Amino acid sequence: MLRPLLIILLSLFSSLVISAQQPDQRIGELVNTEDWFRLDKEYQILKDSVQTPFLKVVAEAMIARNFNQKERALECLNELLSKYQSDLGAGVFNFIILRAQLLEEMGRYAEAADFIKNVLDQLKGQGVTQGLDAMGYYYQHVNALRELPALSLSRPNHDVSVPFTLKELKPKLIESWMRKKDERNPDAESVLMSIPVTLHGETIPFHFDTGAGTTFVTEKFVREKGLPLIGDSVIYTGNSKGLRTFIDSLQIGEITVRNIVAGVGLEKESELLDLVGVGPILGRDVISAIGETQICMEDSTMLFPFKTSQLPAYGRNMLYNSHVEATAGGESLRFLFDTGNASNNTCYLYAAYYNSHREIIDIIATTDTISGGGYGIAGAREMKVIRPFCLSIGNMPIQLVEAVVDEESALADEYCHGNIGIAAVLQHRKTILNFRDMFVKFEK
Repeated sequence: MLRPLLIILLSLFSSLVISAQQPDQRIGELVNTEDWFRLDKEYQILKDSVQTPFLKVVAEAMIARNFNQKERALECLNELLSKYQSDLGAGVFNFIILRAQLLEEMGRYAEAADFIKNVLDQLKGQGVTQGLDAMGYYYQHVNALRELPALSLSRPNHDVSVPFTLKELKPKLIESWMRKKDERNPDAESVLMSIPVTLHGETIPFHFDTGAGTTFVTEKFVREKGLPLIGDSVIYTGNSKGLRTFIDSLQIGEITVRNIVAGVGLEKESELLDLVGVGPILGRDVISAIGETQICMEDSTMLFPFKTSQLPAYGRNMLYNSHVEATAGGESLRFLFDTGNASNNTCYLYAAYYNSHREIIDIIATTDTISGGGYGIAGAREMKVIRPFCLSIGNMPIQLVEAVVDEESALADEYCHGNIGIAAVLQHRKTILNFRDMFVKFEK
């Protein structure tokens, strides 16, 4: 299922050009292609041989940022912006935005807003007038949060367990594109996972969604629960707009999460979510703050361990944005691990995969009418389908009935090859999602 995510304002490395000798050239190549998994592994081997000082700081900043080490990433960005602005060239603007986004993620909203405002004032004082729209938009976005406290969490000194429910999505209003059943995949279902969340004394099922960057509710939900709205509208998936709200606290078992800035779907944009019965969404902001989640299929429980699991032998294989390292046909790939992707036996392949495998896909794939949707997006269209499709994450194979080639996904980017979700969870006794040491692990 397509998920609401705040837009990325600038492409981080479109203006950063690094040209040097090996191993500098290799590290520069991995940075420019945003190959964070290889960078993480190879930089540890090559770092003592890198000759370009600012390149070492760039590599360390991006490793820290992508493996959810925010304080370390901020240290590196501060060093880059104070010592190496001339080396960064036009790419300096990308690191300015990245620094502000990190401050925002850390709940340092006023600091992020004042930093961006100071940069804007300096640029305007130098006579720069073009290219400032995105930075100005971001300033308005984060300045609206400046008086809010940072997200925080309290929990007992023991494991916390809550039950989860697997719910098949059944449209309340049966449209023709929703009810079409693929005869070649008759067992296909759309299944979402919900857990009980207590908000202001009321227990409400929230969908557990690692593919959503933020916790997300509808405008109707905000009205019914008396939640406040924050600032102006923001852009989520594609061109779909929404608002934001502030949730002072919610409870997941014995865990209390406070000060959540949640996305709000406008009533018209949220029509599809209502049609298929999708309720409020617990996003990656809360999931990552908890640290580790273990999805246990045997007894339908979700465990939040007090002592997190040990890093597996294969190392870190998940980025802060829930992209995971996968392999298929001996090739290293990057997939969004999206528990909000409700397809029980299907994954999605994006343009990045199709473009590099076009010849073989055009030969082996069939073309079918595939239905689906998400926030602000709904309908059916013809897409290529590969049957079957196999991949591995960590040391575990995942067998799928089909892979749908979704070249037009609003969530796809140049370096993300696809999306896999509930289909992977259903095949394993336990799924471990660890946002401390950044790994996904499956157990049979």
